[in-house]
Amino acid sequence: MARLILLILILLGIWYAWQKIKSSSKGDRRKQIFFITLLGAAVIVVLLAISGRLHWVGAMVLLILPVLGRLLNQLTRLMPWLAPLFERYARNRQNQSQQQEQEPHQEQKAAQADQGPPLSEHEARRILGVGANAGRDEIIGAHRKLIQKLHPDRGGNDYLASRVNAAKELLLNTL
Repeated sequence: MARLILLILILLGIWYAWQKIKSSSKGDRRKQIFFITLLGAAVIVVLLAISGRLHWVGAMVLLILPVLGRLLNQLTRLMPWLAPLFERYARNRQNQSQQQEQEPHQEQKAAQADQGPPLSEHEARRILGVGANAGRDEIIGAHRKLIQKLHPDRGGNDYLASRVNAAKELLLNTL
C-alpha cells in the first residue's frame, strides 16, 4: 500500500512539474527544468536515506553540493578578489589533468621504443616457429607455448615477451 501511495505521489509530482514547465515562458523553461531536476534528485536522495538504502552522511553530502556551488558563486560576486584565486585553482587543475593525459602517451612511445624494430612477417613466423601456411589455431598455440616460457612473471623478460606478442598480432592480422 505504501508503494502505491508513493507511486501516486511521484506521478502527481511529475504531472505538476510538466504543467509548470508548459506554462512558463521559453526563456524561463531552462531554469524550471534545472530546478525541478535538482528538486527531484533531492527528493530521491531523501527517500533513499529514509528507506535505509543510502547512508545519511552520503545524503547530506549530496544535498550540500549544489548549495556549495551557489555559495561559491555568491562569494565571488561579493568578494571580487576571490575570483582570481578560484580561476588560478581551476587553471592548475586543468593543467594537471592535461599532464596526466599526456603521460600515458609518452609511456606508450617509450614502450614502443623498447620493443625494438618492427617485425616482418618472416621474422614473426621465425619467432613463433610456425610455417608459412600456419592457421589461426597453430599461431595461437605456438604463442601460448612460448609466452609461458618467456613471460616476465615466469623468469622471462619484457623485451622477449613483447616480441612474441607482436609476432602473434602481426600474423593474426595478416590472416
